[in-house]
Amino acid sequence: MVSSIHFNARGWHVLPSFAGAGLLDQRVFDAMQAHPFLPGESAWGTRNLLHAMILGTRPATVLEVGSHIGSASVVIGAALKANGFGRSFHLEPQQHYRDVLEGFLRMAGVADVATALPLFSTDPGLAEIVGHDVDLIFLDANHSYSHALEDLKICDKLLSRQGIILLDDVGSPHSANICGEGKGGVRQALLDFVATRSDYAVIFLEPPFWLNPCGLALLARKP
Repeated sequence: MVSSIHFNARGWHVLPSFAGAGLLDQRVFDAMQAHPFLPGESAWGTRNLLHAMILGTRPATVLEVGSHIGSASVVIGAALKANGFGRSFHLEPQQHYRDVLEGFLRMAGVADVATALPLFSTDPGLAEIVGHDVDLIFLDANHSYSHALEDLKICDKLLSRQGIILLDDVGSPHSANICGEGKGGVRQALLDFVATRSDYAVIFLEPPFWLNPCGLALLARKP
């Protein structure tokens, strides 16, 4: 968790996400676009927002739940490396995806700050690795209602007091359409979660304002 004791290392100098430091070599994304495992990658808008948020908030710890081959992971790592502060953990339990993820983290030059973990969010050892004060969580894992609701409960326990959770695939009707349980998917899980938690506020980013039908949501504790 970021606190006042981090000031000397963290500082208040915020880097722009649109120029200079923190940019990735285009060859990394070209290689991703050509990879046979590409389907399932994070949208460009989502990656842009993650990059800017990390540069703008300078988090100490970032957790990505459901990393796939690393389309968002390399962006997270690049922003942390530009900050010169913080580290990230990327959960990918499927070895064939994780092997590719680790390769792209190395290719992007961010493997020293971004670590791939062979874990599900439900792994009891996760908290021992990432701690209970994670500043930013990107949740893009199993899209079924029950799994998403469980992931939210886990993320709630790991999130720092002023932390933020970003949830992918919450758009309507997209979220319901990809839920194998027929229960509304990530969107409904989020709505049900906040219905019982008055200490949280949620913002939905959806078409036509959000330029992707998958949608995105920001979840944070109220002051």
